[in-house]
Amino acid sequence: MKSAIDVLVIGGGIAGLAAARQLTGAGLRVTLLEARDRLGGRIYTHHAEDFPVELGAEFVHGRSEEIFGLAAEASVPIVPVEGQYRRKINGNWADAGRLMAKVEKLFEKMPADEPDQPFQQYLDRSNASDEVKRQALRYVEGFHAANPSMISVHSLIRDTRAEEAIDGDRQFRIPGGYDGLVRAMMERIDRTRCEIVMSGTVTEIHWWPGEAVARTANAEFHAPRAIITVPLGVLKSNGIVFSPALPEKQDAMKFLEMGPVIRVTLCFRTKFWEQEPEMADLSFLFTDHPLFPTWWTSNPLPYPMLTGWAAGHHAIALRGQSQDEMIHAAITALAEIMGVDVPQLQRQLLTAFVHDWQADIFSCGAYSYTAVGGIDAVRTLADPVADTLYFSGEATNFDGYGGTVHGAMATGNRAAQEVLQSLGSRPGLTA
Repeated sequence: MKSAIDVLVIGGGIAGLAAARQLTGAGLRVTLLEARDRLGGRIYTHHAEDFPVELGAEFVHGRSEEIFGLAAEASVPIVPVEGQYRRKINGNWADAGRLMAKVEKLFEKMPADEPDQPFQQYLDRSNASDEVKRQALRYVEGFHAANPSMISVHSLIRDTRAEEAIDGDRQFRIPGGYDGLVRAMMERIDRTRCEIVMSGTVTEIHWWPGEAVARTANAEFHAPRAIITVPLGVLKSNGIVFSPALPEKQDAMKFLEMGPVIRVTLCFRTKFWEQEPEMADLSFLFTDHPLFPTWWTSNPLPYPMLTGWAAGHHAIALRGQSQDEMIHAAITALAEIMGVDVPQLQRQLLTAFVHDWQADIFSCGAYSYTAVGGIDAVRTLADPVADTLYFSGEATNFDGYGGTVHGAMATGNRAAQEVLQSLGSRPGLTA
């Protein structure tokens, strides 16, 4: 029996929503299946306080057309991050700007004409100072959420070049919350052509050329084509079983990894830290704390909160702890960094929020990175299968924008275009 649905979209993160927008705009009928009880995926904004608290994506990296174009359409404000970059290592405060400039030089020297190698190996061979090497390791593990002994130098070169094309060294914020982009995308999906099924966890996809069947605990959904947008961590954990199996995808994923991240946001009564000379006008703070080494403020926004970021082995060290234990660990870390007593911070604290992305069963990690030898693996993961299965999500962005919101949006647009081209239609898609 012919399905009344043209395309199934598996996953209601920003990639899935972007795909649904394009497909419904082209006149196709879509069913979008989202496992969570909310849309947005790894865009996760909490609004219980008087200000938005980001538990997932927070920064807009560079001036991408995907984000800035949608924000302009929907009149969603975007503001540049402001404030000083500081560091506290071995108990000593210093400006972080000069050191990061040296780290950038180290990255610029990564060899594209040599066989691929782990970043750790490149670093060990470098004649950079120990201080620069340590900061480079902190950056790779913090910013990329990557294991330095696994992440590919060739992939870092690719990503750095991509960032340069969009002023990727500049950071921006969305004052009203990142979920404003989710709402903006939702408002641009033709809901007369799109059914959205929430709490619809897909566990199996049975397929053959021209037919895809997605199974949840309670229902089956049929369509001639399906776009799979779920995070890499879910695919690697076999959270969705494909029948027949997809050995090329499994082989590709051996070279792709999901970075673990735990983030804790502490909401205070005031920005009391601005009274400390070393933390006045603070934007980012880099430290050598063993659990929460990286912190940032809401600058230039007035929200009185500090966010602690534990990525890579720092996140693994906290694995299995309760939310209360993680919050206590973050407060203790901040007290040690600031040189104050824990009770002093607790008196200022209003509330705290935590999200452990490695323990989130619908993401199984924060975002992806490429391991050594895997420079072509992303494209293989993204390739359509038999004009029936299509793949999107930040881990399938082979242009160097993996791990970003705009990278995910671009893949949703790309997968939608692939579907439309397979149908013999090439309309002009919106950005």
